[in-house]
Amino acid sequence: MRLRRCITLLLLAMVAVAAAAASAGASPTGRPAGTSIRPAGTSIRPAGTRFQAQVETPPARLLVYAQEWSLWPSRSTLKPGHVIVQLWNRGQDAHDVRIRRLNRDGAMVGPTQGVPVTQSGQIRQANWHLSKGTYELYCSMPGHMKLGMHARLTVG
Repeated sequence: MRLRRCITLLLLAMVAVAAAAASAGASPTGRPAGTSIRPAGTSIRPAGTRFQAQVETPPARLLVYAQEWSLWPSRSTLKPGHVIVQLWNRGQDAHDVRIRRLNRDGAMVGPTQGVPVTQSGQIRQANWHLSKGTYELYCSMPGHMKLGMHARLTVG
C-alpha cells in the first residue's frame, strides 16, 4: 500500500511539473511543451478529482506436461486475456498441444490455437489470447487424443 501511494504521489508531482512547464512554454526535460512523461507499463487517468496510476497486468502462464498418453496442465483455471503457454514433452514420441473452445453441448467450436510439435525432452512456447469459457486442451498428433491426451481448462 505504501508503494502504491508513493507511485501515485510521484506521478502527481510529474503531472504538476509538466503542467507548470507547459504554461511557461518550456519543458524541464527538454521535450516539447505538452508532452507527458510516464513510466513504461503505466497510464494516468483522472478518477473523479484525483489521479490514479494503473499498472498493466502481466500475462498468465500455463505449463503443459505431455507424455504418452496424458496431458497435465499446471492449472485448470485461468483469468481471461493473454496467456504464455509452455509445452514440456516428457514422452518418447513427438507431441503438440492445441486448444479449442467447448460449446454448451461439449463440442469443440471456433478457432484453434496451439504450441507447435515438440520433440522428446524439449520445451516450446506460444502466446495465446483466451476469453471467458471452457476449453479442451489436446494433442493433435494422429490418434493421441483418442488415447487420452486431452484435458479441460476453464477461463473466467
